[in-house]
Amino acid sequence: MARRVLIEGLGKCEHCGAILSIEGLPTEAMDAIWKCPKCEKELTGKSFGYEEVGKSNFEKVRWVGERRRWVRKKPSEDFNLGNWRIIIAPLDYLLIF
Repeated sequence: MARRVLIEGLGKCEHCGAILSIEGLPTEAMDAIWKCPKCEKELTGKSFGYEEVGKSNFEKVRWVGERRRWVRKKPSEDFNLGNWRIIIAPLDYLLIF
């Protein structure tokens, strides 16, 4: 059975290129340092497709696509990525079902 992962929480390590999910990272504190489970280097918003626009404002500008590559346009349909099922629907939609 595939693990369900929301597209918004999907990323790619900026150091080694490993595919990541926010769901697998520690959440003990809002300011917790996240490290890649593969290379153990510290992750930033860049690993989840965010870029700084203006002073301290960040915008999601890329998503991990079907071929494990960054894409500039958010995918519009669910897809499989290895044993993960990537879900495009917003979180509130998933809570109904």
